[in-house]
Amino acid sequence: MTIRNFLFHRVSEDQDSMWPPMTPRLFESIVAKLSKNYFVVPLESFLKDTKMFKTKREIATILFDDGYKDNIEIAAPILKKYNCPASFYVVTDCINKNIPTWTYILDNIFANTSTTHLSLEYDFAPDHLKSIPLKMSGRGNELVKQIKPWLKNLSNTKRLVVLQSIEEQCNDVPTPSGKMMNWNDINELATEGFIIGSHSHTHPMLASLEDNGEIESELKISGQIIQENIGSFPDTISYPIGSYDSRVMEIAQKQGYKYGLAVEQRFYNYDKDSLFCIPRVELYEESKWKTSLRMNGLYSVLKRYVGRK
Repeated sequence: MTIRNFLFHRVSEDQDSMWPPMTPRLFESIVAKLSKNYFVVPLESFLKDTKMFKTKREIATILFDDGYKDNIEIAAPILKKYNCPASFYVVTDCINKNIPTWTYILDNIFANTSTTHLSLEYDFAPDHLKSIPLKMSGRGNELVKQIKPWLKNLSNTKRLVVLQSIEEQCNDVPTPSGKMMNWNDINELATEGFIIGSHSHTHPMLASLEDNGEIESELKISGQIIQENIGSFPDTISYPIGSYDSRVMEIAQKQGYKYGLAVEQRFYNYDKDSLFCIPRVELYEESKWKTSLRMNGLYSVLKRYVGRK
């Protein structure tokens, strides 16, 4: 049985040169298409009891990571308009402090700082990233775009050191506030029938954490905070940035989670894939034809074909 799990983050008209959110118009067109052509189910409810969802139609799910304010202000009303269920996986530290994830903060800094030069003189930094001109054209722009992928592959300890340095050097950009849902918002979603899950406590690359105790802490604290605020421990951990390994899956299960979500740009094979590495297809703000190819599972096939030419 194939299940099409579609992942979203932000739905907004906000302009963002580093990470454009999906426009409400595109999101609504996707939801309308899914509700017409698929049987859209709440993922966790389906996994708990597949017999409850008897259908000959193909199955799809709608899933959100992070916990942005526009999820309840813009996405939820569209979902309710089409009677579509969805699951929302929140970063509990971001909800508690009302600050976005570190990936958003980093993008925001580079988009808005007036600082002209960034120095990352660490022995673990590649030579070409140790001294970076911060300008939005030419070589500077290309180097800036390489910083986040590099950070994603560092250990959590090193990543935090570099992030602190970047924030100190670009201290003219305040940390954005008001971008995240609060617990009242999340309770409202839960009351309306949407599912709430964990996206960790601080949004680290879980597989990059060297200490298993750090992984345990991220998953345990997040689950406990959600339980304290909505009344039940979450069934699902959505791995931040899709980062997981065998350790993460094992620890997630021991902490009481029933499902783990990855990001692998492929559909979920219910009969073969593990419940702790369930793949999702991420959808972006892009042309409708690209979105359609992703939704049909053809975009990655086309990219591989073109790459051989």
